[in-house]
Amino acid sequence: MKIINFVVPTLFGSIGILAFAPFSIKFLIFISYGYLIRLLISNDSAIFWKVFCWGLGHWGFGMSWIIVSVYYYGETTIAISSMIYILLTIILTLVFTAPLLILKHSLKASKVSSNFFKVIFISSIFIISEFSRYFLLNGVPWLIPGNIFLNTITQNIYPFFGVTSASFLIYFVCSFIVVFFGKKISYLSIIIILISLFPYNPKEDIPNDLQVSIIQPASNPFLKYEDNYFLKIENNLYELLNQTSDESQLIVLPEAELPYAQKSKRFAEFLKGTGLSEKIILGSWKYEESELYNSIYSPKYDESYKKIHLVPFGEYIPFIEGLRGIIGFFDLPMSNVSQGNRNQDNIRVLNNIKISTPICFDVAFPNTVRKMNISSLLMVNVSNDTWFGNSIGPYHHLSIARVRAIENNRYTIRSTNDGISAIISNNGTIVSLIEKGKSGILESNVKFISKRTFYSKIGYLFFISLSFIIVLIPFLKILWKKVLKS
Repeated sequence: MKIINFVVPTLFGSIGILAFAPFSIKFLIFISYGYLIRLLISNDSAIFWKVFCWGLGHWGFGMSWIIVSVYYYGETTIAISSMIYILLTIILTLVFTAPLLILKHSLKASKVSSNFFKVIFISSIFIISEFSRYFLLNGVPWLIPGNIFLNTITQNIYPFFGVTSASFLIYFVCSFIVVFFGKKISYLSIIIILISLFPYNPKEDIPNDLQVSIIQPASNPFLKYEDNYFLKIENNLYELLNQTSDESQLIVLPEAELPYAQKSKRFAEFLKGTGLSEKIILGSWKYEESELYNSIYSPKYDESYKKIHLVPFGEYIPFIEGLRGIIGFFDLPMSNVSQGNRNQDNIRVLNNIKISTPICFDVAFPNTVRKMNISSLLMVNVSNDTWFGNSIGPYHHLSIARVRAIENNRYTIRSTNDGISAIISNNGTIVSLIEKGKSGILESNVKFISKRTFYSKIGYLFFISLSFIIVLIPFLKILWKKVLKS
């Protein structure tokens, strides 16, 4: 088998990542998935290896920040970190890309004859595959294709049917190109692509409901575990807090910035030392019944939300507990965190105002965030994106937060350790931000919104349920014919 047979699908898998931030060459997602779909329904004898290579290119480039986390923060060699990165890329490819090989067999078994229904059928298989990302391997909802429509007219679909509907559009257009290739009707797909990518940047009125301050300390996340380094962290935070405006009513600190737990004496002394505990909300570690939780804490009401979706290898060790001790990365104090309850009440700030508080990886799970915003007026997303280093990770994470803001019609305050911190409007517009790697304060106004979107009310399962129904229809039809004959 020629080497080019491995290189070409790897390249097609990789170029789709350029559709995401910070590159945002959006049309490349259609080329990447169009190639994959053509490959999946072809008669190529090497189909498995080509699909596997597409997955390696896609996940290898899209999750390249993994090697940054393991190498720079795991204090290990480039050889070991490369091995871990390659292993995780292979696992992601086998779990989320290789199962798509069932597509051709499903088409044959279902005896689909209509080309248009074939397009819908293929799109539905891809939606079901995408849906699996929210559950398999404890959930890896990264590189969701529908996220690329930010700043285009198509982002207006998010409040109705969520990001899944935007992904369905991509799968539909790519399938349409492949199935109708060479026919005049295939040019319709080009028109759809051009319309879907038409720029859209809604203007924002400056709200005046609430003035907020975001603290971005840009401290090294691992120095905090050295002896007495907490003094440097505290002094840095005190200095920044002293610079906040007296007009700010809410001050947000990032995820788990302080290296000690909520109920500790040191934590209480820090809050007292700020003189602003009534205004502050911050990420923190919390010990409860001998379990360690990553939480966000409102001192005024003494209320916490505990993070639900933990980062594998960062906050817990999946698969093999014996990995702990192999390298320093698996022995960090934060790598033994417990999962928060999936049904938690929203915490309160200010004068009894309920807010939703997805922490870091939580924001990648749309249904988790949807449930949080049923009774909230504002969303606060704290994160520690130092783990990404100077990779594409922080830009992807920010884009995901913007999609959640649009889906749920909520202004979003995003506070990270070293960027990208931002104020995001309910239309997904970045009102203001602090760049990656900078220490500083971001001050702006946000708006309280109670109105829920159609997606927030009933839209979560619409396209997913529809996809399952579409895939089942031809098989039920075959079964019905057999029943009638018998």
